Amino acid sequence: MGSKESVKWPLGKLGRILLTMLLLPAVLAIFVQIPGFNFLPSNEWISKAALPALAVGVVSAALPFWLILKSRREIDGVRRGFGLLIAPIAGYFCGKHLVIIAVPMLFAFIAGHRVELSFTVVDAHEWGSKKCRSPVQVEGVPMLFDEICRVPENIRRELGPGQRIAVSGRGTSRGVFVESLRRVD
Repeated sequence: MGSKESVKWPLGKLGRILLTMLLLPAVLAIFVQIPGFNFLPSNEWISKAALPALAVGVVSAALPFWLILKSRREIDGVRRGFGLLIAPIAGYFCGKHLVIIAVPMLFAFIAGHRVELSFTVVDAHEWGSKKCRSPVQVEGVPMLFDEICRVPENIRRELGPGQRIAVSGRGTSRGVFVESLRRVD
């Protein structure tokens, strides 16, 4: 019979607290989008933070993978295999979003002021979904964060792929909570 002992965290209770503190902002950043708060990280921030985001994503992917492998609990093959496949993917995206989305969102929330950032339109004419009506999709921003919702139809009509828009709202040079947008000629 196997042991029913649970996973020993590398740093014990402190390790669990640190992991939660690191990944919680990334998860919260994703859930902020659900009620329709539009946040766009700047393209400049995304390019500057690409390497740190990759590093944090890889570490965030490796940790759950390692913990599942080190687990002394008896887990059947299917559940363990599913965990070994899904946990690293979820960990990678949470870690990457922590750097790319949550950090600039936190800066915008705490130290934000009125800013205007420019983006390139990918699509402005799709119908949208129940959660994001009349969207404008922008280039270079990670999926889930690449749409500006509830854009008035008179503005959307003027926009097409490749056109530049200026997005203004509360934020910093790292990102902005979208309040309005306008076409840049």
